[in-house]
Amino acid sequence: MPRVSVIDQMPKELRSQLDERLREAGYSNLMEHAEWLQAQGVNASKSAVGRYSVELKTKDRAATSIARGMREDLSDREAVDLLMELGALRVKEKRILDRLQEIGYF
Repeated sequence: MPRVSVIDQMPKELRSQLDERLREAGYSNLMEHAEWLQAQGVNASKSAVGRYSVELKTKDRAATSIARGMREDLSDREAVDLLMELGALRVKEKRILDRLQEIGYF
């Protein structure tokens, strides 16, 4: 059985921050992100960040490809835009609910 990545074991909020940082950096500057994780108390190597970055980039490309396919398949662009916006809002809602649960609100 393969080892579970230290990044996969991080709290969701911290992993979301890493995702955002990687996307903003074009999935590069791996050493900078590894050092940032060290400052957050996570002992992640540059290699671990690199593997995670490749995984994230692959997932992001797949999501973009699906969204493009939907746009091409559907004639009503406004409906597709609204559905994509709704999906983004649901993701944000889930993150907010998770955070509220983490701080003991629920």
